Amino acid sequence: MNLIKSIWCVEIMNLIVAITRNYAIGNKNKLLFHLPKDLKYFKEKTTNKVVVMGLNTYLSLPKKPLPNRVNIVMTSKRDIVLEGTIIVHSIPELFDVLKTYDSENIFVCGGAKIYNQLMDYCKYAYVTRIETETSADTYINDIEDNGFKLKESSPTMHENGVDYTFRIYENTEPKNIE
Repeated sequence: MNLIKSIWCVEIMNLIVAITRNYAIGNKNKLLFHLPKDLKYFKEKTTNKVVVMGLNTYLSLPKKPLPNRVNIVMTSKRDIVLEGTIIVHSIPELFDVLKTYDSENIFVCGGAKIYNQLMDYCKYAYVTRIETETSADTYINDIEDNGFKLKESSPTMHENGVDYTFRIYENTEPKNIE
């Protein structure tokens, strides 16, 4: 699979996230629930693709960098070196790097600040919707309040005491990367 951008490619990206009904995504830099099917879904969607994340998300990964992916880490820290990653320090710098890849192969994967900053530029949101509300220290903005419409949903699954679905949302008017 060629990750390099085609000339006719629209400059957008995707996001992938597991959220609760109250848009919680994490607590103390950890996932809220251990859902093996969700981890497999994440791997299937992002393998051989570009993943964009913040530094805390990168540091929370069990294996760094994520294998078989282009790992891009956005951080304000200027003196950081992360083996096997591309480090950017601003959204314009990120966009300059992303323009070299095919947009359908770019996935924003956390954390909350990165999701909230880049959500408007995403065409699709691949959401694992966990059917509970829980307290957390990390939340993202409501996807549906940001122009995303539900396109499809899987049947409800049950794992480790949690009900959830895989949903795909589409943003009908994503902003272009400039």
